[in-house]
Amino acid sequence: MAQVPGSTISKNGIMDSAGSLSPTQKRASFAYSNESRRRSVKAPDEGPFVKVRSVFDICKQVRGFVEMVSNVWSWTAATTTPFRMSLPGLVRVSVGIETFAVPGFLLQELENAADAPLFVPPWPTKASPSTPMSSGGYPSVTSSVSSSRVQDVRIQYSTPYFSQILLLVKMRWLLRLHCACCELDYRVCSLKNIILGMQYVVLQQYGDAECDNIFDTKVSQHIGSFLNLDSMFDDIVDQLHRSLGTSWRPFLDFVASCDPTKAVHASLIDSMRTPKVVPTDGLAVVIDTIFLANFLRQSMNCRASRLRDFHEDCRQFGIAALDFPPLHGARDLLAWAAARTKPTLANRSKVGKNETEKLAQLDAVLLAAALELASPEIIASASEVAEGKELSDEMSMLTSSLTDGHRGKRPSSPDSPGSTAGGPVGGRAIPKDRPVPAVAILEAAMGCIHHHDTFPTGIRERLYRILTEEFFLTRAQMQSLATASTQNIDGKRLSHSVLLHMVETEKSRLRQYRCDYFVDTSHCIAPPQVQSLSEHGKSPKYLKPPSLDITVGCRRPRARPNSSPASTGQRRRP
Repeated sequence: MAQVPGSTISKNGIMDSAGSLSPTQKRASFAYSNESRRRSVKAPDEGPFVKVRSVFDICKQVRGFVEMVSNVWSWTAATTTPFRMSLPGLVRVSVGIETFAVPGFLLQELENAADAPLFVPPWPTKASPSTPMSSGGYPSVTSSVSSSRVQDVRIQYSTPYFSQILLLVKMRWLLRLHCACCELDYRVCSLKNIILGMQYVVLQQYGDAECDNIFDTKVSQHIGSFLNLDSMFDDIVDQLHRSLGTSWRPFLDFVASCDPTKAVHASLIDSMRTPKVVPTDGLAVVIDTIFLANFLRQSMNCRASRLRDFHEDCRQFGIAALDFPPLHGARDLLAWAAARTKPTLANRSKVGKNETEKLAQLDAVLLAAALELASPEIIASASEVAEGKELSDEMSMLTSSLTDGHRGKRPSSPDSPGSTAGGPVGGRAIPKDRPVPAVAILEAAMGCIHHHDTFPTGIRERLYRILTEEFFLTRAQMQSLATASTQNIDGKRLSHSVLLHMVETEKSRLRQYRCDYFVDTSHCIAPPQVQSLSEHGKSPKYLKPPSLDITVGCRRPRARPNSSPASTGQRRRP
C-alpha cells in the first residue's frame, strides 16, 4: 500500500492523514484498556435477555429489539401499513463491472468523500418530481415509503473491495441506529447486547455445547457456528421496515440526525432524572473489531483479502480506517495456550475466569492484523536476534552463501566437511528483505494454529501463510508451524479404542478393589445420570432392584437335556 504524503501509519495500522482526508476518529483511552476489553468479550445477559452464545440467540434478541422499537415509536407515530414485499429507497450502485443493490440511507456515510466526486449521476441535472434529490446532489436517501423505484448510481473509483467497504458502512450505521434507539428508551431499545453478541459469535470457530463427559468435545460444530454479517444486517433492516410501516421514512430521518459518537440515555423509567450523554467509543471499537474478524476469516486466495489494500481503498472513499484495540504482546493468548498445553498450577491460576478463551480469540484476530500490517510491535529487536544462536547462525550461513554466489564462487556442498552453505543460491529469500518476528509473537501464533476447534480456520491459515511467506524463519520454526497446521490438540487426543480400553481397565480395577478390601465401589462403576428421552423423569435403572422371575406355587423341575415335555410329565404351554 503506497503511503499518502502527509500521512502516517500508527502501530495498529490506523492511517492518520492531514489535509482534506477524513481522519480516524480519536477514541478515549478507556476504550483500549484491559477492563474494557474484558467487558466486551463477555456473553451479554443483561436484564430479561438471554445469553448470546450462538446465531440463534442473536436472532431472538433482534426480534425482541424490533418489537420494543416499534412499540415505543408507535406512541407518537402511526405504524400501520399493508403488507408489501419490496423495500423502498434502494439504489443500484455500479462499481466497474459489478453492481450492488444498496439501501439509500447508507449513502449518507459516503457523502463526505474526497475532493474528486466519486458518484457519476446518470440522472438529469435538473431533478424531476419523480426523482427526489438531496442537498448534496445525490438521490434522496429517504424516498417515498410506497415507492419501490430503484435509482442508479455509478462510482468512478473502481475497486474489488467495495463489498467489504459497504459491509463496514452497514456495521457503522448500526452504531448510529443504537444512538437513535437509546434516545427513545435506552433500557429496552438498546443495541448493545446485539453488538456484543455479534462479537462473541464472530470470534469463535464453533459454538459452545454442554457435555458431562470429560472425553468428549464441548463444542457444537454445526449449530450457530457461523455468522453472516450481511444477512444479519438485512434481517434487522427488513424487520424494522415491516414493523414500522408508514413511519419508516420518519424513522430514517430521525436516525440520520443522530451523532454516532455519543448517545443520549433517556427513558420513561428515569423521567425524574436528567438524560445522560454517554460516549460510544467502546461500541465503536467493538464494531470495527467485528468487521476485522469477519474480514480476516476469509481465505487469502480470494480476490479482495488484503488488509493494507482495504485501508487504501477506505482512504479513497473518505472512510475512516479500522480502529481496533492494540495487541499488547498477545498476553492473553500466550497465557491461555500455556494453561492448555502446560497445565501447571501457576498457569491455570492465570486463566481461571470464563472469558479467558474469548480474550485469546480476540488476541488471535489482532495478531493476524498486526502481522499483515507489519506492526513494529511484532518485529524482533536486534538484541533478540543476537541472542537467538540458531537464527543468527542460519542468517550468517545464508549471507555467506549469497556473498559467494555474487562473487562467482561455487557454494560448497552441504554434505562436504566444513561446509557453511545452507543450500543453493536463491533457494531462500535474502534475510534482510524479510523481517524477523519476535519470539513471543511466534509462540502465540503457534499456539493459535495448534488449536483447530478454538480459533477460526481463516485466521489460522492467514497466520501460517503470512509467517511463512513474509517473515524470515529458521527450518525448525518452519517445521513447527507445519506440524501445528496439521495437528489438532483440541478435543480428543486418543483414539476411540484406546478410550474404551481405559474405561474397561478402570472398571476392572474398581471391581478388584471391592473384592480385596470389601469396599463398595458400585457408585463409581454406575453410568452417569444422563438418561435418554424415553427415560426422562424416571429413576435411574441402577437404583431399581434386579428383576427376579418368581413363579407362584410349586417350583418347576428343571428339564433334562434331550428330554421332551411328555417324558418329564410337564404340560405343553399353549
